[in-house]
Amino acid sequence: MIKVVDPIENKVRSNNVLEFQIPKSNKTAGAEKIYEREGYIILKVKRGYIVYNTKKNFKNGHTHIQSFDMAKTIIDNNIRKKRPKTNSIYLIESHIRVTNDSKYKKMLEELLASKEDRTKDNKYHNRNICSSF
Repeated sequence: MIKVVDPIENKVRSNNVLEFQIPKSNKTAGAEKIYEREGYIILKVKRGYIVYNTKKNFKNGHTHIQSFDMAKTIIDNNIRKKRPKTNSIYLIESHIRVTNDSKYKKMLEELLASKEDRTKDNKYHNRNICSSF
């Protein structure tokens, strides 16, 4: 039996879930749980939403998102192990933060590395032909 602290209700309960502790500066104190699906929850906070994987500790298993729809998309992608269609590095990192699956995490890290390699120096630049005159 493992003791689990519920960050929403601040209660200790016994369960077969990994143990996690709420930090003393509890950022979820004013949070309201508005969505839950297969071990993932969405908390409504002052500025946006928090996607949280209840099977990980809060510090390493949550991410902050501005849009409720994007928060639901992150949860759906993690459950179905889908590759995100976004070009946003932050959103790919958010997927990595809340996932438990090591194969899915590796695929996301490879995707992230390829996105980070695309710097301005590596992109195609159309040279102005008239500038040589």
